[in-house]
Amino acid sequence: MKASTAFGLAILSLAGTSPALGQAVPGATSNYPERYMGGPAKLATAPNGAIVYQRVLEVAPDVFYLEKTVQKVADGLWVIGGYALVNCIVIEAPEGLIVYDTGDNAETGKLFREIIETKISRKPIKAFIYSHSHYALGTGAMVDDPKSVEVIGHPKLNETVAANLRGGGAPSAIPELGPVLTARAAVQFNNFLPDTGPDAGLAPGLQVKEFVFLPVTRTVEDGETLTVAGLELQFFTRYISDDHSVTVWIPGKNAVVNNFFWPGTPNLYTMRGAVYRDPTEWRNGLRVIRALQPEHVLSTHTRSLSGKEKVFEVLTNYMDLISLTYDQTLRGILRGLGPDDLRHFVYKPKHLAKPAYNAETYGETPWFTPATFYYQMGWYDRDATKIFQLPPREEAARLVALMGGNDRVVEQARQALEKREYAWAAQLIDYVFRIDPNNPAVRRLKADALRKLGQLAFGSIGRAFLLSEARALEGKEIIPKLIPPPPAVIAASPATFVDYHRVRIDPRKAENVDKVITFTFGDKTVGLHVRRGVAEFLPEPAKYARQPDLALIMDGSTWARLYLNQSDLGAEIKAGNVKVTHGDATTAVQVLALFDRFDPARNVTIPPLHD
Repeated sequence: MKASTAFGLAILSLAGTSPALGQAVPGATSNYPERYMGGPAKLATAPNGAIVYQRVLEVAPDVFYLEKTVQKVADGLWVIGGYALVNCIVIEAPEGLIVYDTGDNAETGKLFREIIETKISRKPIKAFIYSHSHYALGTGAMVDDPKSVEVIGHPKLNETVAANLRGGGAPSAIPELGPVLTARAAVQFNNFLPDTGPDAGLAPGLQVKEFVFLPVTRTVEDGETLTVAGLELQFFTRYISDDHSVTVWIPGKNAVVNNFFWPGTPNLYTMRGAVYRDPTEWRNGLRVIRALQPEHVLSTHTRSLSGKEKVFEVLTNYMDLISLTYDQTLRGILRGLGPDDLRHFVYKPKHLAKPAYNAETYGETPWFTPATFYYQMGWYDRDATKIFQLPPREEAARLVALMGGNDRVVEQARQALEKREYAWAAQLIDYVFRIDPNNPAVRRLKADALRKLGQLAFGSIGRAFLLSEARALEGKEIIPKLIPPPPAVIAASPATFVDYHRVRIDPRKAENVDKVITFTFGDKTVGLHVRRGVAEFLPEPAKYARQPDLALIMDGSTWARLYLNQSDLGAEIKAGNVKVTHGDATTAVQVLALFDRFDPARNVTIPPLHD
């Protein structure tokens, strides 16, 4: 027997049987939430009129500061909660105050400062500590003289914030895709939901406001102990939650401040798109906290915990749910399950599923498990029929024909909706939608199904995506596929966006074009070699093997207008904003016309429905 065959049989034996390819996998049981398919579920109305799954409102008071709160957790420890998306934690030290997290903009930082000065202490702030990069942008509004404070953070924090602010949109592993992630983040954070009424969001939308970031002046390493403002602190930086995190142990107060314990189950995958979030990293970050046996745990996002025994129990159960989700995902993969089956494979013991701190208030477990599969296995799930699968629209057309045509499928979807089989109704009508997306009846039925699913969603992310798409189908919102960076961001780093521009080349148009074009911004020159369907970025054209065919001089603001298609090259040349120093203007215009226009709203300008 070959070694590889023996290995394969050994792995299959873990499942108890060795199924033939294509057969059902033993143990692939479904834990699909019944409420999405007509099962019992109660809806409720939030104070702003939002129709939501009742359990959401039941657990919210236990995990969120729903009201504006200044909580004194212990002597010299306060949490400012309910004023913003993030809590601000204030620590009193012998020489002044230490502030952990300052919010995501200047307005929030100013608000936190006013609360500290009027409701906590008039002592001066001596130091800031950043939990991670997301809430380090209000600091400059909290002090008059930045030189008077120490700013403590992860060794990668300054680099991460800089990348976030100069990138092509939301933070992303592939920066060229930042504009797509930005658009998806806007949906996730309720930007396309009204403030009141049945579709209302459960939290404020994502807003871009002035940043007043103060860079880290003192980086800390894992396990390092420092005396800050006269108070001994120990820092832990090894593990990652949703970003490079700093956990702080305050031995004199028997307390931990952190970004690992969240309001509900950790969001191990975010539908807006992000780098892979390793569940073992998140769990191990919590393990560090538990090992300290703190009396108090104060967190970036959720209500504080107090009581050594309670803290130990809660952290253990919280960690166990992460371990269960991850380990059962791996178990499912070993049993031959692919990402779709894994969505409904994980069974949660009641003692882990019931507590409010483990509730799926943000993300839901069926979204987490496929992420691990894709991270390790990629897209292929051993279903050989998917190797050369038909394009989705053609598949839909053939399936709809087999099911009796558009009218038949629409009627079946309508019946499923009436039976409260909302997930099936949405899936059925989507086949017809792919074929005939502008049919008012089809759009209405799909919107109805998505809205019902959104109302029943436990996680706020799913609710936001489902309701936003429903409103877009009805013509109440136009949801962009892309949200490009502001002109000022592009103008500040035009060479970066010349590089990003390369991915927008249309190979059909450029198949027979071979031109080198350079762009000079002040003392910086970069280029693109448009080479028969590919655009190679040239960071140092002077060192390239070929001389430029075209050379342009402009400032960053002009390139920003061109990059965003707010203008065109011919007009900018005519206005004197672009100088062609080599080659001719007509050819330069033709070369830039080979690239896609940055049209954020393409394919979403659907007319409103009419009764």
